[in-house]
Amino acid sequence: MGTFFKDFKVRTQSGFTLVELMVVVAIIGILSAVAIPNFKQYQAKSKTSEAKLQLAALYSAQLATAADYDTYASCLAYIGYDASNERLNRYYSVGVAALTLAAGVSTSLSTGCTQTSAEGTNWYRAGKAGTGTPTVTLPTHSTLTIATSQTAFVAGAEGIIRTDGSTTNGATSQWAIDQNKFMTQGNRGY
Repeated sequence: MGTFFKDFKVRTQSGFTLVELMVVVAIIGILSAVAIPNFKQYQAKSKTSEAKLQLAALYSAQLATAADYDTYASCLAYIGYDASNERLNRYYSVGVAALTLAAGVSTSLSTGCTQTSAEGTNWYRAGKAGTGTPTVTLPTHSTLTIATSQTAFVAGAEGIIRTDGSTTNGATSQWAIDQNKFMTQGNRGY
């Protein structure tokens, strides 16, 4: 009988208890409840850099045109700003208001462009936001009215950057830049 007990080994249990597993699941749940909304907000906020870059490029093109012709222009193709090839990769529509040229100003500033608001002339539509993509109609407050004149311009960018794709009032992100490189956010949009 002595040899029987020598060959018998006590089995030790290994693994996690149900309580330990439930604690881990609870911790993961709490962390995800905090992290996921913040991640969506950071994701939307990161898309605003596109508007800033597009407006900075438009600003540079306007300055170059003003240096050559002593006036700003509303024909984006004329000033060398063509965003049509990247339309499907953009969240923001970008543009300026149509310019009525003063007497004595060369009409070559509008060559190839109509002086009406149309895509490809004085604004470009974004393609990533789907069917709710806005045209550039911003901003709503008077200090940021989109305008173009011989001595001043304000360009705008508007896009749907929310992760839920909502197009309700206040859902669009709006940015503007003027001839002094003063950039303003009209509406947060996220």
